[in-house]
Amino acid sequence: MLFDLIAIPFGWVMWAIYQVVHNYGLSILIFTVFVKIITLRSTYKMQVNQARMGLLSGRLAKLRKSFANNQQRFQEEQNRLYTEEGVNPSAGCLSSLLTMFLLFGVYRVVLKPLTFILRVDANTLKQAQAELTKFLGDNKAEINSLKARPELIMLKYRNTPGAFGDMSGFAEKISKFNVKIFGIDLTAIPTFHPKNGWTLAAFMLVAVPVAAALVQLAMSMISQSHSKKSNPDNPAQSSCMMNAMIYLAPLMTIYFGMIMPAGLAWYWLWNSIFSLIVTLLLYKYLSGERLLSINEKEKQKQLAKGPSWMQRMMEQSAQYQAQQNGRAGEGNRTRYADGDDGMSRKERAEYEKKLIEAARKRAALKYGESLPEEEDSDEES
Repeated sequence: MLFDLIAIPFGWVMWAIYQVVHNYGLSILIFTVFVKIITLRSTYKMQVNQARMGLLSGRLAKLRKSFANNQQRFQEEQNRLYTEEGVNPSAGCLSSLLTMFLLFGVYRVVLKPLTFILRVDANTLKQAQAELTKFLGDNKAEINSLKARPELIMLKYRNTPGAFGDMSGFAEKISKFNVKIFGIDLTAIPTFHPKNGWTLAAFMLVAVPVAAALVQLAMSMISQSHSKKSNPDNPAQSSCMMNAMIYLAPLMTIYFGMIMPAGLAWYWLWNSIFSLIVTLLLYKYLSGERLLSINEKEKQKQLAKGPSWMQRMMEQSAQYQAQQNGRAGEGNRTRYADGDDGMSRKERAEYEKKLIEAARKRAALKYGESLPEEEDSDEES
């Protein structure tokens, strides 16, 4: 698969880290720092674009108010403003998509420590999964977990006699894999009903997904607060969907963190912590006079490149929509009484006369006929 191709180079990085630290949890932590460093440029571009759009929030609010009853005109003026200021509204999305694309590969590396760290071949893993499935018997819940996250579940049974049949070499290899950090077994699944009572290890297992969710919640709330300050008039900031996502993502983290081996939540925790640190530092950096200076440099750079493909598409869409509306208006226009639309009856007649003349000219050009002679608009009938 495509994401496996991305995972291969990251897998070698994870393998190299483990050769130095000999600890799965510490390897994940260092690996997360590495990923944040290589995606920092993309994150910076996304934050710069958001900050620059925030500088235009006041002017956009005026446009939104001026054309409250004409959404098409508002979009045209908004696109014109973006073009004049050298702002590419799609730039942040492209950076975000690139980062997400890379993170899918990272995610696979974290979920497949036997493949990428211990370098166990695919056939051996397939055989080991089949043996463990037999060993589990009627334990459907565990078998389903094995199907979803096979390598993490296999590590969970690394010290269980008979779990892998006569694959003694495989069992011995994974039994030496160091999966504990700060007393937490990253192959164990958190539970609110620990067999040996609430030991420190049992408490820490539950604390990891909860802590990951809390950090995610903090980052979402900080990001939303910053967005509201920089762009208070953006209607998307107060949307129900946006508010729901702030709480839904942390709840999903707790849910999956409580049904999957702790190694997954351990990665989420450190990824969220480093993401929060990077976000706060960029908010601090992209402010005041420095932001204005960066905005001017980016503006000149973008203007030199010309309109982005997204802006060109928006312009073409607006032109097409305007043409369609004009044609529809020509066939369905009705006369108004004085004052109904701000025109007198005479002004309305002149306006409609010009529309008819324009339509005749377009038809003549389309079918290769000679253009009709101009009529004197001031001529009395």
